[in-house]
Amino acid sequence: MFMTEEFLHYLWKFRLYKPELYTTQDGQYLEIIHPGIKNTDAGPDFFNAKIKIGSEMWVGNVEIHLKSSDWNKHGHQNDPAYNNVILHVVAEHDTQIKTSSERVVQEWQMPIEAWNITNYKNLIETTKKIACANRINLISKMEIDAWIERMAVEKLERKINNIKTLLNQSQNDWDEVFYILTARNFGFSVNGDAFEQLARQTPWKTVLKNRDKIESLEAIFLGQAGFLADDFKDEYIQNLKREYLFLQKKYDLKPLEPSLWKFLRLRPSNFPTVRLMQFAKLLHQNSFSLSKISEETNFENIYKLLMVKPSSYWDIHFKPDVESPKSGKRLGKSSAELIIINTLIPMLFAFGKLRGEDELFNKALTWFQTMPPEKNVIISDWEKIGISAENAMQSQALIYLEKNYCQLKKCLHCSIGHLVLSKRMDK
Repeated sequence: MFMTEEFLHYLWKFRLYKPELYTTQDGQYLEIIHPGIKNTDAGPDFFNAKIKIGSEMWVGNVEIHLKSSDWNKHGHQNDPAYNNVILHVVAEHDTQIKTSSERVVQEWQMPIEAWNITNYKNLIETTKKIACANRINLISKMEIDAWIERMAVEKLERKINNIKTLLNQSQNDWDEVFYILTARNFGFSVNGDAFEQLARQTPWKTVLKNRDKIESLEAIFLGQAGFLADDFKDEYIQNLKREYLFLQKKYDLKPLEPSLWKFLRLRPSNFPTVRLMQFAKLLHQNSFSLSKISEETNFENIYKLLMVKPSSYWDIHFKPDVESPKSGKRLGKSSAELIIINTLIPMLFAFGKLRGEDELFNKALTWFQTMPPEKNVIISDWEKIGISAENAMQSQALIYLEKNYCQLKKCLHCSIGHLVLSKRMDK
């Protein structure tokens, strides 16, 4: 029989065992009034369950195993933490068990529907990216939309927790956190870690003191990235190197190792050198700050603000001292959208929520729902099974759902998975 302990927990929690008159292993009548609360720490699996055995009402803990003998295998017979277990739930009874105080624990072999096991087996063993792909058409659009909305909120809550951690590390400096997160997202998925490390090693206060002069910002970021260590022919880069050496000494700056940066398989327009120069130009604009963005009423102005073009030297260079055909290096709209989705909206969302400013909180949600959905491989996976995102909030939710539930086969923790598991197909 295909079975896991996690599945037994799921069946117990949602009372999905076979309906019939239940008896304990020693033949006493059993009534399950409340399954209790799932324990996520050490100790029995469920707290404060309420059951009736024979004529007696019991309130206490429940432990769940595949086999009775697992109780002894896990050492519970010697652990006082399990002395208040009132019921041992198993898929297979193979021995009598006792607590460390020598009390015999009442046991119930859970009756499980064969179709329920089949449903679970099909979900867990499938090779499809989205395990419920073949059966999701059984779920109503209203139920799917409700779970997608929940995933969007869960993802934003995770981002808020990350922002709270950064705030604690930066002495509650919102501008510092905004700077670090914006830097990370200018690196996108390939160079995000390197960009974040660069921002952490290049204090916001240092950037702030030098933001009025674009050459100084370019020097700081190229130098801190480790891209000004060589000898150069171009006068422009020579000047940037001299500026960096001066600022490095003045602010005691420590550059990154150039090996941290990834260029392989990137289009030249996505090279980290180009992204650094776009980032420098963005910060050079005094209008780019969390307070200014929170005051913005016209969403289109956010796009205009982000779609920056580096200084003219970079029109014919992708790297320092390496000339290339002339091409525009302006940040594209699709890149601007990703930065809005991954930095600006979460920051505005957190700024409003943590400061109790509902207007900002609601503005972030409105922006999220106004933006078009993303187009990528994961969204295509969902579209193939009939689920389409209507806006960026929904596309982010679907991306989060596939990465954090579908890919990890966490069907038992997913509302859609729960609905699929509970639908019988053999009738």
